[in-house]
Amino acid sequence: MSTADTPVEDLDLPSHWSSSARDAFHNVLEERPALAGAEFAALVEAANLITTADALDEVARAADYMSLGASGQPVLHPAVSAATAARTSAAQIFARLVVNGPKTATSASQRAQRAATARHTRARQR
Repeated sequence: MSTADTPVEDLDLPSHWSSSARDAFHNVLEERPALAGAEFAALVEAANLITTADALDEVARAADYMSLGASGQPVLHPAVSAATAARTSAAQIFARLVVNGPKTATSASQRAQRAATARHTRARQR
């Protein structure tokens, strides 16, 4: 699979992918139609992760999100955290592949630094 010479709608996507994985795959390719090589492989992996997360969500939902712990106590079903981890990994891949927002966006550390400076300035003014 590669998008270099193949239109997005003509790609033969894996049949096991969930509809949300297919949607995410197509959305990224709409923004980056010439995606190829390692970046394309990363996109495929992100779609696989979303499919896995969707399947884990179904398992957790079927168990009413609860399971029994080692001592028999009710605990959050392990599929919930596994699905969250898979979605987080997929989101990180998508963030690297697609520009989210204007080029002037600030990083979390820049925002934290500005907030700390503002707090320090207010404290000095008191």
